[in-house]
Amino acid sequence: MFSRNLFAAIMSMTIFSMICALVFLLLDGVDVSLTEAAVGAGISTILFLSSLKHMDFIIKKNTKPFLFSLVLFLVLTASLSYIISDLPKFGEAKASTDSYVTDYYLKNTDQEIGIPNVVTSVLASYRGFDTLGEVVVIFIAGISVIGILRKEYKEQ
Repeated sequence: MFSRNLFAAIMSMTIFSMICALVFLLLDGVDVSLTEAAVGAGISTILFLSSLKHMDFIIKKNTKPFLFSLVLFLVLTASLSYIISDLPKFGEAKASTDSYVTDYYLKNTDQEIGIPNVVTSVLASYRGFDTLGEVVVIFIAGISVIGILRKEYKEQ
């Protein structure tokens, strides 16, 4: 989509990020949900709004047809609605997405990893690189926000 208003685009991205975080939470991806909420909706929004505050920009007249964007939006919405209808019902015990993986983690975590807490062992070992990547992204975003929000002192 194209928006002439950068503030509206940033707020749209923030709302979309919060919706994604809620979807991750509903799908029992609590760690991914928290990361999306913190980085996608929190730190990124602060970073974009701070950048917008420090920018001088000129908005050119929109020459793209609005009808094309509307048709593209409707096609994507219909596609996503069709895909969502194929997902298993929420809380279904026999859902194919987690039946064998969950059983594997519950049965083999103590022997393979040696940590009795299943959640800790999954995050620290099986998904260790993923968790490390999330921490690195949060760190880089935090450093970026600090860099943009810091006050610059002019020499007199």
